[in-house]
Amino acid sequence: MKEKTATLLVLAAVLGAPALMAWYACGIRPAQYPPEARVLNLTGVASRGLWTLEPVNNLNYWWKAFPPATLRLTLHERVVLRLHSADVMHRFYVPALALGPYEVEPGHVTEVTFNVDEEGVFQYYCTSLCGNCHFYMTGWIVVARAGEEPPKPPPITCPLCLPEPPPPAAQGVVAQGEYLYRRMACAVCHGPEGRGGVRNYNYLHDEIAGHVTTAAKLFLRSREDADTLLEWMETTTHPLDPADEGPDVGGRRIVKARLDAALSLILDGKNAAKADRSGPEPPLQMPAWKTRLTEWQALAILGYFVSLYSWDESSDGS
Repeated sequence: MKEKTATLLVLAAVLGAPALMAWYACGIRPAQYPPEARVLNLTGVASRGLWTLEPVNNLNYWWKAFPPATLRLTLHERVVLRLHSADVMHRFYVPALALGPYEVEPGHVTEVTFNVDEEGVFQYYCTSLCGNCHFYMTGWIVVARAGEEPPKPPPITCPLCLPEPPPPAAQGVVAQGEYLYRRMACAVCHGPEGRGGVRNYNYLHDEIAGHVTTAAKLFLRSREDADTLLEWMETTTHPLDPADEGPDVGGRRIVKARLDAALSLILDGKNAAKADRSGPEPPLQMPAWKTRLTEWQALAILGYFVSLYSWDESSDGS
């Protein structure tokens, strides 16, 4: 008898606790909001690299292709944004609206109440490095006057977190660098094929620079020098070792110094400088990759950048 009673109590707790939480979240808690407020539930899904307005639970998390959220708001309305995490720690940030960043923990709801006082299109971000799809976790808040056609947001540079690319068949430094550039989602900030052009709110230079001119920035004087550098990259194992003098190219010392500086920037990261010092932090920051990349892997990405330079459009020695 006691065993049956204990079993019934356990079942009641297991089944009743979620029901009680749902009853509170859907019935009791909404009644406490201002009657004019619009309540939106936004959930971060790290495995998909997105925020979604659709409910996420243990059953649909693993298989459902959740649509990324575009929040369409009306000017002057009051909004309660209920932020959830379906998996890991996230951080929600809308710098153009001075919202956040707000920590979003699994199992907790972060509530943000604000008035919509400005019309336009505003980008939101996740600024916590939450996984391989982290850099894709961005979208739009679109605000229009009541009864007016809302503005159309521009396309996201890389809108979907694609499956991890297969390792390259070739083992050369350029092939490895291109693979790592794609695998680490570098294109989200630095553009497809290193072309740059991604806007970073309140960043000193407005857009993140591309890397198609890396060869020139390293002061390589010719295609032959670039080839020599790539050959050296194939064989070196510890490129930051002071005993390694670098590739045998013209201006060897300055080329090696600039190469070391670029390599250190990838490994150690760098904060994006503000355009307005009193304004919000730029949402896109260069993270320190030394916990996820070896020195040689970071060097391979630089080798990929060097290979992108168009010597046909420049004069050797420039």
